[in-house]
Amino acid sequence: MKLYLDIISDMLSPSFFLTYRANPSGERELGRPRYYEGPDSPEGYLYFLTNHGDSPVGPGSYICWEAPNMSRPRNTSYIILPRELNLFRIYNQLQSIYDLFDEWENECLQVIDRYQDYRTLIRKTWSFFQLPILLIDNQFKIIAIAHDPGTNLSLFENDDNLLPEVMEDMISNPRHRDLETKKGVCTLEMDSTYLVYNLIDNGEYHGRLILGQPRQNYLARNSRILEKLAYFTTILLHRYGSLRVGSAAQNTLHSFFSESLKGTVPGPQEIGELEQSTGWTEDQNYLIAVFLPEHRLKKELYPPYLISQIEERWKGACAVDNQGTVVLLENLSVYGGLKKLDDFYQSLAYLVRDGLMIAGCSRPFTGLQELPQYFRQAQFSIEFGQKKDSTRWYFRFDDYGLDYLIQYGLGSFKPEQVCHPALLKLRTHDQEKNTSYYLTLYTFFRERFNMSRAAEKLYIHRSTFINRMERIEEITSLDLDNFDTRLYLGISFHLLKEPESGMQFQFYL
Repeated sequence: MKLYLDIISDMLSPSFFLTYRANPSGERELGRPRYYEGPDSPEGYLYFLTNHGDSPVGPGSYICWEAPNMSRPRNTSYIILPRELNLFRIYNQLQSIYDLFDEWENECLQVIDRYQDYRTLIRKTWSFFQLPILLIDNQFKIIAIAHDPGTNLSLFENDDNLLPEVMEDMISNPRHRDLETKKGVCTLEMDSTYLVYNLIDNGEYHGRLILGQPRQNYLARNSRILEKLAYFTTILLHRYGSLRVGSAAQNTLHSFFSESLKGTVPGPQEIGELEQSTGWTEDQNYLIAVFLPEHRLKKELYPPYLISQIEERWKGACAVDNQGTVVLLENLSVYGGLKKLDDFYQSLAYLVRDGLMIAGCSRPFTGLQELPQYFRQAQFSIEFGQKKDSTRWYFRFDDYGLDYLIQYGLGSFKPEQVCHPALLKLRTHDQEKNTSYYLTLYTFFRERFNMSRAAEKLYIHRSTFINRMERIEEITSLDLDNFDTRLYLGISFHLLKEPESGMQFQFYL
């Protein structure tokens, strides 16, 4: 993280007696310190000026032991240190300052990457600088607060809500309305001087960050810290669309889903922690949907708004922004189970049609360890759906599984992830009801659709076989007279291999 010279001056001043001369044209961010080698030294760094003689130094920022001869004073700033100060000591001190701010920046970026909340961001910042920090929304509700228990500033007397008399002081302040329109760091005079940064997104005032100044020292440093903190806070504000984000459980889901989409495979510990904090488990049913703007209408998505709409629309929804694309992980078990899947698709159709979007859906699945594969299913459903059914508003991978197999083969998927869903349904039914419908249908294909020979192979009467086939059609809604259906089932049987010889089947149903 690059730093301004005024920050460095404030950080060094408790340890050393120094003189700071600011750049009249405004300070610039500086990389870690280097030794000055002459006018050709690259810009953008803090330089040690140890033995410059009478030669004028070029514009830049310097650490020195006497005032330098400046060729362009209006573009030069410097800090003068005592002559007896050891060079190695000051060099190490500067490295520690840069390390501190680098670590803080990395911690804040992790909060953003993990979809954590404003409270975490504020507390992380307080842990580095021990500055009292307050985040309030446009209705004076405290969103996040962090301070030392001994802080005696009026704005930090209550961690739940601003005290009524404090709110009255703020509202009655003639400068209050003007403050809401100001950009950048400004000051608020009450019982003490507070630094304030208004959070404005798309022209709308959402709230403000307030930093207490227990002492009037280090104003430049604290202003820069507040400015950088506001930058990180605005990223979260743009993502969530509001300072009032969802529950801690929802934030945990956002973080888990975002990391999974990046390819992180959760282990048993992560799954256990997720179950404990959210109630989402490995034995529940899920579905992934990807939302894109309808390309013919040249419309763009606004992820923060769409995410909030999705999560309000469906129970069990977790939606995230994935590189400008909104991706939904829907917990179908929480939504109402697979029996309500058709209701979900109908509601999805209304959402994408009214929002002038398209959506691609994976097939329903169980567990949370293979989310990237089902994310790809949702993407492939859009790829094939736009080619074959361009007038539809949403596409399901199960409708294009055969197209995928013909074009890409098995790819990176497991056979169970691309085979005909009817076979998975029959397998599940056989396990739960102790039936043998999967073997029955497999034998029908193996005997080239000859019912008599298939019945002989299964050692059952032909009428029993016909009854089984009728029941299979009821369970799966298969149209075995359709050529594509037969082709898809045949490839799927090949991928899933023959039923194992050791499997137990009930032959008398």
